[in-house]
Amino acid sequence: MTLRQEKMPGGWAIDLFSDGRSISRLWIADRQIRIGSQLIKIGGIAGVGTDPAFRNRGLASRIIKAALELMKREGYDASFLYGIPDFYHRFGFTTCMPQHSLEIETRCAECAQKILNMRTAQKADYTTIARIYNRDSANRTASCWRDPKRWYGFPMGSGFGVPCKARVALDHRDRVVGYVLYDDVDTHCRIAEVGGQSRAIFHTLLHDMARRAVRLRRPSLSLSLPLDHPFALFCRDYGCTDHTAYERNAGPMGRLVNLHTCIEKILPELVHRWRLPDREQVLAVRTDIGHFTLSWQGNKLHIEQDASRLAARLDQGALTELLLGYKTASSLKTHKLLACNRTQLNLLENLFPPQQAHMSWPDRF
Repeated sequence: MTLRQEKMPGGWAIDLFSDGRSISRLWIADRQIRIGSQLIKIGGIAGVGTDPAFRNRGLASRIIKAALELMKREGYDASFLYGIPDFYHRFGFTTCMPQHSLEIETRCAECAQKILNMRTAQKADYTTIARIYNRDSANRTASCWRDPKRWYGFPMGSGFGVPCKARVALDHRDRVVGYVLYDDVDTHCRIAEVGGQSRAIFHTLLHDMARRAVRLRRPSLSLSLPLDHPFALFCRDYGCTDHTAYERNAGPMGRLVNLHTCIEKILPELVHRWRLPDREQVLAVRTDIGHFTLSWQGNKLHIEQDASRLAARLDQGALTELLLGYKTASSLKTHKLLACNRTQLNLLENLFPPQQAHMSWPDRF
């Protein structure tokens, strides 16, 4: 068997070949995601599969390990995937994000008033949509950065392979100021993404959603949004139900690949979170994939690629959960996944607070 790694537009293809044909494979999707306001480079693992005749031979494990080795070599900071239960933890992946859904009864959404005009999105709108999304997601952990010059539009709705249709809200000068992305199906009224910031935009978008739900004869509509999204907060006035799912050893999973580059890239976010009275403190951390120490020198936060024996200790999976705001330092310590003293614990609590991490469906892999 021969392992082949090929650079492709937007990522890598990794295949195992036998007698000239691919028998096991996966894709690595290049993404930049936010930790707070800062971007890190990740490889999204997708399309893991082995031909039936070659299963139960450890081939999937072989190509996943090869993918992680490639990502480390190529300078990726972390890797994420959407996993089946009880498999990917073998490779250091841990569930680190919830799945979000917001439901509104159609009769309640019909109360929203149309204030702005709307139309179907066009290709010429993509740059503006990408900019609106980046602005709205500027501090949303796990959200992807979209390059306005290269973003090619929405590849799917609220699920893999689900067709989609976008509509945009226009201001009085016919400029795109908001948008909504629908699943383009008749079986449900599902919204995969919402963009915009003003109440006039939100009223108009919810009015449009209600009209679609009525046309489809659906008693309710649902949105893939975290509960603290501005539009989700707006919808509280109309009555809504939040469904947040935390999967067991499956679903949205991640792991660190290059510890030091990841922490270096998020230093500006940690500067913002580090309280002024705590700047005399030093944070040393030891993990199974490396160590680091954070300390202030004057007005600048520095990182060193080492840590003393008295450092806080946790594995990279637990650190991934902290970075994504999925768990708190206190909860990790309670379950003996973090060893630290009280000073270190207080600092870790401030630097890695709970967050509603969310990756929009169209950016998934």
